[in-house]
Amino acid sequence: MEKINERTRAEVLFKFKWASEIGEHEETYYCRINPWRDMDLFPPKMKTLLWEKTEGEKFTASFKKGELIPFSEKNIIEVQKIQFLPQKPYRASLTPRLGRFYPLGFFIGLEGVFPENFKPARVVGIQEKTLLIDTNVPIAAYDIEMEGEILSVTKKSADIGGECRDWCAISLENGPGMQIRYNGLETDFELENPESFTRQDEGDDTDFYSEPRITTHIDSKCHENLMEVYDRILPKEGKILDLMSSFQSHIPKNEKHTIVGLGLNIEEMEQNKTLDSFVIADLNKNPQLPFGEEEFDAVVCDLSIEYVTKPFELLGEIKRILKTNGVFTVSFSNRYFPTKVIKLWIDLHEFERMGYVLELLLRSGGFKNFKTFSMRGFRRPYDDKYFGCTLFSDPLYVVYAQKA
Repeated sequence: MEKINERTRAEVLFKFKWASEIGEHEETYYCRINPWRDMDLFPPKMKTLLWEKTEGEKFTASFKKGELIPFSEKNIIEVQKIQFLPQKPYRASLTPRLGRFYPLGFFIGLEGVFPENFKPARVVGIQEKTLLIDTNVPIAAYDIEMEGEILSVTKKSADIGGECRDWCAISLENGPGMQIRYNGLETDFELENPESFTRQDEGDDTDFYSEPRITTHIDSKCHENLMEVYDRILPKEGKILDLMSSFQSHIPKNEKHTIVGLGLNIEEMEQNKTLDSFVIADLNKNPQLPFGEEEFDAVVCDLSIEYVTKPFELLGEIKRILKTNGVFTVSFSNRYFPTKVIKLWIDLHEFERMGYVLELLLRSGGFKNFKTFSMRGFRRPYDDKYFGCTLFSDPLYVVYAQKA
């Protein structure tokens, strides 16, 4: 059996876990490692863990704050408000908001920083004339538990150069941790601003969805990953509402489940083989759910939260129909209908979108046991229609909570 060394390649699945004052968080990342090029970029502890491992082996490690990804208080810096100068076309529309992330290149006059620098920097303080920004990698502020699994190890004939990849940086430096509030302060997503929930197409949603779309909205690997997460977090029996459902559901159904769908297109719902029954409703027109008090053990909202224009009203209804300790989950990827998505969603980094969902839940009250999951880096399936356009499967983001 081949071992990880300079003469082999390896597929490795990393799982990084950390806890915040909000709850628990998990990032899963798939890597294809060439040890000859990549290993010297790994932290020493990681290199030791991986070296000479064989297919199927698992490993764990713990990292204190700043050990895996460096953290420094010196990276929290004060700048003048006039230094916040986004490039066009963002310049006229962006105002720095507390807790939000912006590309570091939007802050001019910083040593060694060019306008093309898209590393996320967080606004953590706002005064009359100054801003306090945190340029640390967001996850660097937390202790991290890591789990790894060697998926495959194959021998290679030769190396002819190529790009070296720091897989820890790739998986952790541009996203994980951005979903968490800064020091417990509310993130300013402008939830009180009606413009945040406007859309390019303000026409009737019933008209937009009148034509059935008998297609999937994520690729098969992302669907598989979502079902794997749901298999872990959804109740093993009971009544589940598939909210804003369509042709495909992502719930790993078993005979102890009763699954009800709510969607907009009757033909899509009729062809969804996961559902036991369904109703048709336009939740942007009327967010009231046509169900009884505490009727469901779980509610899932897959690939749809970005279209909801009245989220607090809808959350109130979800709490009404959920049993105590009932599960509510929200999932999404990076695909959406551009004309129907809310304006705020377009403006957010993918990991900030999890923060937006968490902020909705926290401000609405009545939820507990918050968790977030992200799964990225997987290879796009060969049978996917976008194979060849991009190497990577659709990323997956899941936010979980229970009714208090």
